Amino acid sequence: STEEATRNARNGRGPRGGESSGGRISTNVERPSTRYTSYDEGNLFRISVPSNWRELPGNNSVTFAPEGGYGSAGQQSVFTHGVEAGIMRNESHDLQTATQELVQSFSQSNPRMRPTSRGDRASVGGRNGLRTRMTNQNEATGRPENLALYTTILNDGTLFYLIGVAPDNEYGNYDSVFDRVAGSVQFAR
Repeated sequence: STEEATRNARNGRGPRGGESSGGRISTNVERPSTRYTSYDEGNLFRISVPSNWRELPGNNSVTFAPEGGYGSAGQQSVFTHGVEAGIMRNESHDLQTATQELVQSFSQSNPRMRPTSRGDRASVGGRNGLRTRMTNQNEATGRPENLALYTTILNDGTLFYLIGVAPDNEYGNYDSVFDRVAGSVQFAR
């Protein structure tokens, strides 16, 4: 279910990436590069991210984050800067409802996370989508952070999501980057 998948992806500790591969969270993270690198994520989608971000594959998602922007909090892999993309089973087949369910699931597993918008229209890989803004307190750093959640429904009815994360005081350097990454997605289905 969507709730199980989001619990696996987040588990109450802020956005979660794949294996941290020795990453270390730092308060001094390099700004996003203006050059972009493309990655193929199996036969699901292609995505372009700043060239100074590293690909961190996970079980249900893939995270792209810069050095110093990912690591571990306890037994959990987390990231403080970057994006996570994934595809989830959609039980409602309505974009607004599926997005609200995803946001509720994030909020249930992380009580400090709060939506600050209901979902504005957005283009996600050339498809109609929604962009929902949220705030959170990152458990690894204790710092407030802002999140941008992009969602769209794929041809087979699954929900694609991309969530961008940056500390509150650095978000201005990331907002347009998140829009560009969401726009870069090319779906295989």
